[in-house]
Amino acid sequence: MTERAGATGASRGEGEHCGGQESAAANGRRDFALPGDRPVWGRDRPMRIEHLKLEFDFDIDRRQVRGIATTTFRPRQEGLREAVFDAIELDVESVTDGGGRELPFKVGDRELCIDLGRARSPRRSITTVVRYHCRPRRGLYFNLPDEGYPNRPTQIWTQGQAEDSAYYFPVFDFPGEKFTSEVIAHVPQGWTAVSNGRLESRSENRRRRRATWHWKQERPHPAYLITLTASEFEVVEHDADGVPVQYCGPKGSTADLERAFGRTPEMVRYFAEKIGVPYPWAKYVTVAIHDFIFGGMENTSATTMTDTLLHDERAHQDYAEAADSITSHELAHQWFGDLLTCREWSHGWLNESFATYFDALFVEHQHGWDRFRYDVQQKTQQYLAEDSEAYRRPMVLNVYSEPIDIFDRHLYERGSVILDMLRTNLGDDLWWRAINRYVAKHQEQDVLTHDFQRAIEEATGRNMDWFFQQWVWKGGHPEFKASYQWDGANRLATVQLKQGQKPDDQLTSIYRTPMEIGFQTQRGFQRFTVQVTDAEHSFVFPLDSEPEFVSIDPAGRVLKTLEFKPGEAQLKKRLTDDPEAVGRIEAAKGLGKLASPGAIEALRAALLDEGTLDYVRAEVATALGKAKSEAARDALVAGVAAKPSRVRRAIAAALGNFRDEVAAKALAGFLQGRGDPSYYAQAAAATALGKTLRPSAYRALTRVIGRPSHNEVITAGALAGLGSLRDARAIDLLLEQADWGKHPNIRRAAVAALGELAPHADEAARLRVRERLEQLIDDPALRVQLTAIHALESMKQPAAVGALNGLAGRALDGRVRRTARTAARTLSEGADKGEEVKSLRDELEQLQQENQRLKDRLTNIETRLDGSKAATRASNGATARRAAGTPRTTTRAGRKRT
Repeated sequence: MTERAGATGASRGEGEHCGGQESAAANGRRDFALPGDRPVWGRDRPMRIEHLKLEFDFDIDRRQVRGIATTTFRPRQEGLREAVFDAIELDVESVTDGGGRELPFKVGDRELCIDLGRARSPRRSITTVVRYHCRPRRGLYFNLPDEGYPNRPTQIWTQGQAEDSAYYFPVFDFPGEKFTSEVIAHVPQGWTAVSNGRLESRSENRRRRRATWHWKQERPHPAYLITLTASEFEVVEHDADGVPVQYCGPKGSTADLERAFGRTPEMVRYFAEKIGVPYPWAKYVTVAIHDFIFGGMENTSATTMTDTLLHDERAHQDYAEAADSITSHELAHQWFGDLLTCREWSHGWLNESFATYFDALFVEHQHGWDRFRYDVQQKTQQYLAEDSEAYRRPMVLNVYSEPIDIFDRHLYERGSVILDMLRTNLGDDLWWRAINRYVAKHQEQDVLTHDFQRAIEEATGRNMDWFFQQWVWKGGHPEFKASYQWDGANRLATVQLKQGQKPDDQLTSIYRTPMEIGFQTQRGFQRFTVQVTDAEHSFVFPLDSEPEFVSIDPAGRVLKTLEFKPGEAQLKKRLTDDPEAVGRIEAAKGLGKLASPGAIEALRAALLDEGTLDYVRAEVATALGKAKSEAARDALVAGVAAKPSRVRRAIAAALGNFRDEVAAKALAGFLQGRGDPSYYAQAAAATALGKTLRPSAYRALTRVIGRPSHNEVITAGALAGLGSLRDARAIDLLLEQADWGKHPNIRRAAVAALGELAPHADEAARLRVRERLEQLIDDPALRVQLTAIHALESMKQPAAVGALNGLAGRALDGRVRRTARTAARTLSEGADKGEEVKSLRDELEQLQQENQRLKDRLTNIETRLDGSKAATRASNGATARRAAGTPRTTTRAGRKRT
């Protein structure tokens, strides 16, 4: 399961995180557990479920289900007298045994208890047949047109993870309980119904205008992976080495389905080959569903996806990577999560971290090493942001309110990077041998973390206790500080590494890890692997010549933060010559922090060099945006026509850091006429334009509202820009755009913008906004609910705490409950000191920009007045240093010996 292919996101996130324990504390890292959270242990399992047969009939207009659940099971020990199933809000009509005899039953709040009549033995199977009806509020959903959305497709779809299946059929809903299943669905004639496994039969009743689809899943899987999707689908068919591959979506969507999911057969072949275990199910179908509440869900043999992944040819340049990422993630789950399933949700990283890393591995297969390392770096940054700004927790954690609470950046991204480090430690041959052993040994079983570690040790002979202890059973990462010295007389380079984090018993270690250190010398780029085991190390390397630059962990193979200031000269050389793309990106970030004239010029050259990788150029643009100097701004403006669109998107976003007319004019250029060829570049420009705070931005932004685009990203970007603009005239417009009937992405953008803009409005406007947001936290659209909660948190008004606590008590979705609880805690604690702090922050930012402009002008004056004299001094100084045999580095403060 994943949320990552958000409806407005074009690709994997781009950004930077820096800082360690101190900055994390300053940003307000809190405990993961919220008040009232308790340890959650695995359930007792008195029965072994063998088979579940489900038959459904639907009254679509009334959103009602009539069902028959036939369960075959055995007691795990002698004497079982009662069978207890999870059953939530089900109206049970009757319960019989396999022979049709009535069985007494009781229905509780969340369970169905069936009296078996006498003590039962494990030697014989028992069958119960439960007839019931329900109008499910979770688990099974009906999409129907309404007054606000008359064109919404009529669809039926399910979503069981984590524990919602019991809302529409009685079952033992626990990830470690696996069984075979079948689904019989009676749906309108002309519809396609998709469920798990192979299609046993399909028939039609022309008199009733009904079709019956019968699916059988013949390998065991847990209840949460049972699926049913039904509608008038367009069906696209392919084959992957004998595995039927299909894509289903709205009528007329064939081309969009191919664009979104067309790499699936290649993914099937690649994963099967690398894992060494063939694709395990009868087929693989991807179904695009409207208003799906996640990005994707890996139901066994039949993944459900959000239909926001479908896109036209114009969007493909920006959206293909996002579609491939979620497609490969959900496909990888067919092995990791479906064939092997975590026994308890606390070990859910065995599902999600694996799928996230295999998504990255397909990037390596499709785009090569550099793009793969960049993907891992992005995942690292996403985890680091959560670690510093929210909380830190171990990978395996059983303290939560409900399982969805732990589906976070730790479970997905941190775990994927841990797997990458494991691969580094083992080497590719042993890594793939271990993966094969793990999957082959435990297929069709439930697994815990110890099973994975034991499979590694069995396949490789390597003891991995130390690795799992520090990375899995604890949280955190090393926070390195590095320094470098050169001994010219002996041609020795010394690198000091210090781990700055504070170890404790629960969360953080002094980490042991192998790490590469690279040097660019006259003989080329040389790599040395060192073993980090202590809090401090000094490593000495004999080299043929003084390094042009030093690279700590060149490929980013260690999960860490790193503070290393090698100086401008090394960073510039690394920007152009580092053999690793992530090394060049790291150099760009360092130069952006220096923001010296020489650093900006180097970044400008890299940005405008069309031979540089597009994602490196995008990160260069981001670094220029953070420099906030006039020269940096001008470099960005010079690149507004760059190709491909990824670079232009980054340039547009970076220009939002400049509050001047030059930046605003450049951003407005993205929107003029029909606008930039990329929907997403226009969206980024619109959002950034608002951040410039220029008076001209209001008219430019309101003019593009309603411009057609994929997932309405241009209008959403314009609304986000209005939220940043601090012009209270936009409040009425934003309130209107948040209304039911607008595109969901427009509504979400408007709601988020209201939360950002309201603190800059008068008291009456703030009250209007807060009251509207308090209504929207109960909106029928899940993502609008979540956005409204975040918007209330952004307003920093403690008066909203009561509404948030009330929502946390009544909401059905676990994400809504936890988000509301977290927001209420933040507002109750007064995490921000209000308008005074915000005003000081704004003043500081303005002063920083003005200071940078003054420095730019001073540099220009000095260059004009003293250029030739400075050049002479530099030449003489260089000669003197060479004669002394000492290295040199250049920083913003000038030249100094090292």
